[in-house]
Amino acid sequence: MNTTEIYNIIGDIHGRTNWKDLVREDAINIFVGDYFDAYEYISPAEQMYNFRELVAFAQNHPQTVLLYGNHDLHYLIASEHYSRYEPSAANDYWRLFMETEPLFYGVAYPIGNKALVTHAGVTRDWYEKYFGSYQSEPLDEVARRINGLWKADKEPFTFDPNATEWGDHYGTSPTHSPLWIRPETLKRHDLFAGAVKQIYGHSQTGAGVTTDRNMVCVDCLGTRTRSYIITL
Repeated sequence: MNTTEIYNIIGDIHGRTNWKDLVREDAINIFVGDYFDAYEYISPAEQMYNFRELVAFAQNHPQTVLLYGNHDLHYLIASEHYSRYEPSAANDYWRLFMETEPLFYGVAYPIGNKALVTHAGVTRDWYEKYFGSYQSEPLDEVARRINGLWKADKEPFTFDPNATEWGDHYGTSPTHSPLWIRPETLKRHDLFAGAVKQIYGHSQTGAGVTTDRNMVCVDCLGTRTRSYIITL
C-alpha cells in the first residue's frame, strides 16, 4: 500500500515562538534555519529557552529536519558577524549549537526528486564553483555533496566579498552560497533551471509564503503564521 509523506516547511525563527502553531504531528517538519537574532526585542535568555523547546520537539519527533542559516553560521565561526549579531550571548549560542549538532541535518534537504530545501537556495554559479557542472544528479546526491562540504569547511558558506557586484553587501551576486543568495538572483541563476522546486527562507516576505514559478519563500513568520506543505 502506498503512503503519502507530508513535508511541513517552516520559515526563519529568529527567536519567535510561533513555530509551535505550525508544527504537525502527521508531517516531517523542516526548519530552514536562523534560530536567533530577533528583529523585535526578544531577550537572549528567551531566545535560548525557545531554541531548547524546539530542540526538545525535534528529540521527541526524530523525523524533524533542522537546517542551518546564515544567522546560525556566524555563531559557529569567528571570521565574520552579520546583522543583529549578539556578542553578549555568542558563547552561549555557540555552546547550544555544539550540544545539538547531532540533531542537525546540514544545510540542504531533498524531498524525493521533487524539491530541495535550503536556507536561501542554490545557484548554478555557486554549485559549479565547488562541484563542477550540474548533470541532473538525483537531489539526494546534490544534498549529500552540499552537506559534505558544510561538514568539512564552513568558509564556502560565508558571505563572500570577492563575489560581489557593484559593492553588493546584501547577497545579490550569483556566486553567493545557499545561506546567502537572494531570491531575484536565485531565480535568474537557478541550479535546476526551474525543473526542481527550491524552498527557502532568508529573505523576509510580508505576504506570507510566496511562490514564483518553482521558487517558494517561507520566511514569513514575522508577519504571518504560515508554513508550506508539500506531499510526496
